[in-house]
Amino acid sequence: MTQTAIFLDYRGPVDLPEIESLLKKLKKSKEFTSLNKITGKRLYAIVVECLENIHEYSFLISPDDPGLQPHISVRKEDDKIIVTSGNPVTDYTKAKLINRLDLINKSDEAALKTLYENKINHKPAEDEKGAGLGFISMARKSGNRINYSFEPVKRGYSYFETQISINKYIMRKLIIDQTPSSPKVILDAENKIFQISGESRPPDVREFYDQILSWLDDFSFYLIRSDEKENPVEFNLDFEYFNSSSGKMILDICKILANLRLKGINVKVNWHFEKDDVDMHEVGKEMSKIVKFPFDFIESEIN
Repeated sequence: MTQTAIFLDYRGPVDLPEIESLLKKLKKSKEFTSLNKITGKRLYAIVVECLENIHEYSFLISPDDPGLQPHISVRKEDDKIIVTSGNPVTDYTKAKLINRLDLINKSDEAALKTLYENKINHKPAEDEKGAGLGFISMARKSGNRINYSFEPVKRGYSYFETQISINKYIMRKLIIDQTPSSPKVILDAENKIFQISGESRPPDVREFYDQILSWLDDFSFYLIRSDEKENPVEFNLDFEYFNSSSGKMILDICKILANLRLKGINVKVNWHFEKDDVDMHEVGKEMSKIVKFPFDFIESEIN
């Protein structure tokens, strides 16, 4: 049986004061306040983009016809949150929207990132507005296609509707490419890949590791609130070398993982070290002892 709940449901004119009123109403709803922090932020961002697009692009044909008024709704169906919005547009706008949305929907995560970077660095024409960037942002935050439709309402005009779904429990990926002084980071809850590997002596150790610690805080909240407590979570720490400043941050990572284990999460840490690298083996054992969490030690052949 499908479980539903309504966060927001509005039909009518959308101006700047109304946008503020609707956003306050959304944030005060008990459905919204029950979400985890990351899902709530993503939902809020998507609703803001929808409302701003309606405000910028809506062509209100008849204020007296409720069927032609802009609308927005946010509802939960089981483990998904669905944002539906609609407004009348001209056929000229319709053609541009179709091109943008089809391009976005056929793009994977990497392609969406490139589209976003190109769009944000592009100097817009005088008559160009920001919906293209908004739709790209919504697709990246939701992780799903943007379903859309156009219903003809009058010659030259259509009613444009979008539907965007967000998983109730959603975790962003954190992927950082390896450099000569900083490790490769893959934190991907969806594909169950949790890996930090390489040399760690980044120019700004705090800035580099703060993003990892922030992700782990969100991941902890996600695990505790979701139904995945019993599923194994396996972290691979595979450092060639790390300086003392990095060592402090790596210990903080281990403390978070140890705390998850105390809360009943099936978490495991694999500490990798090269054969005969006694120092790396020993520091792993010391960290394991400090956080009171037995690591699995994995010896690899020297490359």
